[in-house]
Amino acid sequence: MDFKKNKGPRVNREIREREVQLIDEKGNNIGVTDIEEALLLANKAELDLVEVGANIEPPVCKIMDFGKYLYAQNKKNRGGKKGTTKDQKIFRFSPVIEKADVEHRTKRAKEYLDKGHPVKLIMQKKGRQSMDQAKEVFFEILTNFSDYSSIETEPKQEGNRISITFKSDGKTKNKQNSKEENKGV
Repeated sequence: MDFKKNKGPRVNREIREREVQLIDEKGNNIGVTDIEEALLLANKAELDLVEVGANIEPPVCKIMDFGKYLYAQNKKNRGGKKGTTKDQKIFRFSPVIEKADVEHRTKRAKEYLDKGHPVKLIMQKKGRQSMDQAKEVFFEILTNFSDYSSIETEPKQEGNRISITFKSDGKTKNKQNSKEENKGV
């Protein structure tokens, strides 16, 4: 047996009811209509008949462009999955990075911070590189960000990676990292 997967609302000939509560493409309630007449009206408008309220008797069906409806639903569902922070920019460093590269990346990171975006700095150690060397280089890089407050109290170490996130407004939960909040202390 071949069973159809539930892929959303029933459309056009998939609707098995004899009568439906019909809503036209402009949103006007037509009323209870025979399914054949509803399909004829949808066909005449060159649109689809889509079941939008199936749990009531008679089911509510709307005349609409089903492809456009699916696209809008997918776009709406994808919208919430984006990054958790506002345009956070990530800058990656390694323990053997050249001084010019460090200067360039810190300059770019400060530009993003000045625009109001949070910045995450990541030190990634690879292979046999020393974690002590990575920490030394990372803390040297952090001295360039003394004007900004960090979101975390201390840099986080996860495996062979060290990271810290900065924001520009100077107010943070971690008073020890915030210049504005340390003024009153």
